Amino acid sequence: MQNGESQWITSKNSREDVQKFRAKSSAILTSSTTILNDDPLLTVRQKDFNKETLSVFPKKIFQHPIRVIIDSKNRVKKSHKITQTKEKILLMRLKLDKEIWPENIKQIIMKSYKENIDLLSVLKFLGNSEINNLWIEAGSTLSGAFLKLELIDEIIIYMAPKILGHKAKPLFIFDNKLKLFNCLKFNFKDIRRIGPDIRLKLEPKNKKF
Repeated sequence: MQNGESQWITSKNSREDVQKFRAKSSAILTSSTTILNDDPLLTVRQKDFNKETLSVFPKKIFQHPIRVIIDSKNRVKKSHKITQTKEKILLMRLKLDKEIWPENIKQIIMKSYKENIDLLSVLKFLGNSEINNLWIEAGSTLSGAFLKLELIDEIIIYMAPKILGHKAKPLFIFDNKLKLFNCLKFNFKDIRRIGPDIRLKLEPKNKKF
C-alpha cells in the first residue's frame, strides 16, 4: 500500500510458480529500492519444488540465476541478506564504492542517463555476457521504466481475487503521462488458474526487438 504496509497478496501456489520462472532464467534483475524495502534473497527455493519440478531442475546440476541489482546510488550494503548469499551478484552502478566485496559480488560501472543507470546499456552488457533469459522482479518505477522503453518481451501477472482500492501502489509507473489512445497495447499469450489466482502472460503488440 502507499503507506508502506506490505504482505503477500497472491497464494502459495503462485509463489511456487514464480520459483519455476526464476529457475528457468539466466539472471534475476531488481532494483536497490526493492532490496532496501523487502530485503529479499532472490534465490530459487528448490525446497518448495515437487518431484516433477525437481526432475526438470535436478539439484546436482542446477545453477542458480545471477542476481543483477540496479543500484545507481550505491545503496546496497553488506548488511542486506542478498549480499550474504554465495551465488553470483552483479551490482550495476555509476561509480565504485570503497567496500571489499566477496568474490561472488562484482561492481559493474554502467553508462548514465539523467543521473540514473542507462537500462539499455544494462541489457547490452548482459547480452554480451551471454545472459539471454532475464527475469525482472522489481517495483513499479523500474518495471515501468523498462516497459516505457519497450524493452520487455513478456509480462507475467498474477491476479488474486482481492481489491485493494486506490491507496494501493500501481503495477507500473511512467515518468510522463500517456493519453488514452497512446496506451501500451498487448496480446494475451496465456491465461490460466494457479490455485485460487489467475496468471496472465502478455506480449507487446509491437515488439521493438
